[in-house]
Amino acid sequence: MMPPGTMPPFHELLRHYRLTSGKTLEQLAKSAKITVEALKLIEDGTSLPPRKDTVERLADALELDGAELRMFMAAGSLSLLKMFGPPPKKPAPEPLPAILVFLIADVRGYTRFTLDYGDEAAAQLATRFAELTHQVVTPRGGQLLELRGDEALCCFRSARQALQAATELQEQFLQATRINPDIPLVVGIGLDVGEAVPVDKGFRGAALNLAARLCSLAGPGDVLVSEAVAHIARKVDGLSYYPWGLAELKGFDDPVRVIRVQPTLLEEPPAISQLPEPPSESEDQEQ
Repeated sequence: MMPPGTMPPFHELLRHYRLTSGKTLEQLAKSAKITVEALKLIEDGTSLPPRKDTVERLADALELDGAELRMFMAAGSLSLLKMFGPPPKKPAPEPLPAILVFLIADVRGYTRFTLDYGDEAAAQLATRFAELTHQVVTPRGGQLLELRGDEALCCFRSARQALQAATELQEQFLQATRINPDIPLVVGIGLDVGEAVPVDKGFRGAALNLAARLCSLAGPGDVLVSEAVAHIARKVDGLSYYPWGLAELKGFDDPVRVIRVQPTLLEEPPAISQLPEPPSESEDQEQ
């Protein structure tokens, strides 16, 4: 037996177990199916460390078991590790695309509002916009990915929940504006669904681009969605779909069929006339 707690070099351990078993080089070589010359080089420690399958055949030929087998196999693995180092790490897999519904909401006329009423008033508007977005999106299972003052980017795993959140947001913005007209939350919302690749803390993909274009297209109080969103969500209790028409959108080769979504109880689009008209500025329409 070897002294407890020691890990001798593999070649020494091999010779020790061979002599203890009473086998000659020839006998062990024959049983392990290797040449006598190769076995002699292994025992002398002058050859490359044997492969794992060779170590296993030597262990079987020496009839090792229990602690002796574990030590023998560990010594063989250690000799390979010392010679060649640890096996190369596999490269981290590329992040898999996720199929998500993206909602983008944008406050209309924010830049003009800031110029007219100052940074403090604009900060109050942006804060209220953020508060209401959080209050509606999170309970619907959505995630607020990015908030840039007058714009919010959210994602959902459910198309139905995304549509419910969008229409609830518009209702909350309308109510907040009625209560405090000095902080007008005049908002357009666009949604699309599709694969997107995780990048840092966000996503990249065509679905985000289309949601942004639809948001730019949406008038105050509008919720505009792609045909794909309506197809996936199908019928949603309390909501109705209305054809908006075909739109030629920047970055998209073919016209996009756009659908307006609004609560079923409303016979006409939301009463946006009750909201103050946003200033006309082209920069607020670019995403």
